[in-house]
Amino acid sequence: MTEPTNRTLRRLLILLVLLLAALALPATAFAQTTPGSQITIAIGELPTSLDPPRDWAIASTWVHMNVFDCLIWRDRDTMEFTPFLATSWENVDDRTWRMELREGVTFHNGEPFDAEAVVWTYERIYTAPGGQADFITFNQWTFIEEINVLGPYEVEFVTRTPDPAFLSRIAGTGCGIQAPVAGREMAESGNYTPIGTGPYTFVSYARDDNLVMEANPDWFFGAPEIERVTWRSVPEVSTRVASLLTGAADLISGVPFQDWDRINANDGTTVTEFLTTQVMMLAMRSGANEQFPDYSGPTEDVRIRQAIAHAIDRETIIDVIDGLGVPTLSRMTPPTLGWSPEYYDTYGDYDPERAMELLAEAGYDGEELTFHTSATWINQRALAEVITAMLQAVGLNVNLQIMDTTTFREQIYFPYQNQELYLDALGNSFFDPWIVVLSERSDRRERSGWSGPVADEVDALIRAAAVNMDLEEREAQYQEIQRLMLQEAVTLPLYQMIDAVGTSDRLNWSPPQDGFFWMGNATLD
Repeated sequence: MTEPTNRTLRRLLILLVLLLAALALPATAFAQTTPGSQITIAIGELPTSLDPPRDWAIASTWVHMNVFDCLIWRDRDTMEFTPFLATSWENVDDRTWRMELREGVTFHNGEPFDAEAVVWTYERIYTAPGGQADFITFNQWTFIEEINVLGPYEVEFVTRTPDPAFLSRIAGTGCGIQAPVAGREMAESGNYTPIGTGPYTFVSYARDDNLVMEANPDWFFGAPEIERVTWRSVPEVSTRVASLLTGAADLISGVPFQDWDRINANDGTTVTEFLTTQVMMLAMRSGANEQFPDYSGPTEDVRIRQAIAHAIDRETIIDVIDGLGVPTLSRMTPPTLGWSPEYYDTYGDYDPERAMELLAEAGYDGEELTFHTSATWINQRALAEVITAMLQAVGLNVNLQIMDTTTFREQIYFPYQNQELYLDALGNSFFDPWIVVLSERSDRRERSGWSGPVADEVDALIRAAAVNMDLEEREAQYQEIQRLMLQEAVTLPLYQMIDAVGTSDRLNWSPPQDGFFWMGNATLD
């Protein structure tokens, strides 16, 4: 067959894929984006909850941060802490922080913003009677002992211990300040509508379909230029790409490498790649939790976990994902405190023969390992299939189950019913190591169930580093934590993700270092 014929067939195939993708969308999804100050964003999933402390998936925090403001947040260009609802802050001592609050700010429903709103928002989380069963971010906010109101626009935070990560915590997941009067009423009724002070106001939400928000004309930084933003849940990558090419979307997430040339060649669309804070990782259950009190599976044996680690060929993985990642053995990546070149931008010790030896030493008898994944991230499905093949090649019996995104998230985040293996990406928008290791504290191992002498040593180090105000000592502690977790193969970080977004050329927006789809500074040509 001649090369021109091949090219013709490839073009026909591309057209067929686009047609099939178009047929998969609801009719309304392919309506052309209305010219003017409206945009449509197509992403892989929408929030499971519109209440910030109840949902910490990355797509959820994107939506939340457009509706809510935090006291401080990170500058979109530099990632330095910058005033938002707080105009200034002072570290009085190791356990005390004072903040002056912005005056004249109102919530979207007209309630005034003041110190009482700050107290209600955060006390609601860290005093929740059900703990993490009430709020998934509960464990991230128990660092607060009390919040004192010093005046209508002045608050004082007292932390339970010295806290070197205070600023990153207070600007982290679930930090959006909520309207307290309406919030209390909604908490009692069970019907939740997000009411913040942020650049956009909530309009409507259809779960797993779309969410609509409109510009807040009274936002204290000035009304956003884009008046209406519609978020659509479009799990299939090919469908997201088709929506951008046809003008149904102005911004799409997770563009695979094979579509970059096509989008860039298309009139009016562009691909932008960036290094995210997210690390794709293979997580393993090492023991029981409240949901599985009698759990007993192969990955309880450290030798089997180490065998899995030796069976993973990160060099092949990077090829499978089209080079869209930096291989890493740790979730502590630059510029996070504690990152080390020993664990970053390295393929690790791929040794399938050693993997088979370890399985033999452990007396592995072919017991099945359940491996759960979704297909939310770029190349995640292909990645899961390749990892399965790698594990099977050394003699492991792996049952790969690819789940829809919502079911997968509900399983692994609450009630932590993950079994032997799962594949997911976790970010670090805090840019601090405390959040990276938090889940391996002894009282927070719902997903791993890890125990034993090394687990106890890591637990002590995590607790010590969390209160250590000496920067050099703290960094050394986090490096030792990484070494021990790698030794025990608790989780297997694979690569720091390079992501790519597709945009309409009429949209002036580029992804920041944390990758947040925040539209407060977006404009249109």
